[in-house]
Amino acid sequence: MTPPRRPDRPGLLLWFNTTVKVRARRLRERAEAREEMTVTPEDMVRAAGIGSKRQAKYQRRMSTLLGKRGA
Repeated sequence: MTPPRRPDRPGLLLWFNTTVKVRARRLRERAEAREEMTVTPEDMVRAAGIGSKRQAKYQRRMSTLLGKRGA
């Protein structure tokens, strides 16, 4: 003969499973949100409409200025 089950056991398991699923979904959403928030310098330059030639010219000028400063 099987032992009698506690009447609250199925409700507790349902609550636990639901909690775990909701938490996993929220963690996935946070991870996706973090990925969307990451902005690279290249993204900023592209969004500002700066071309690659203009960016290269700017980089050369800054390198020259910083090189003189350290010497």
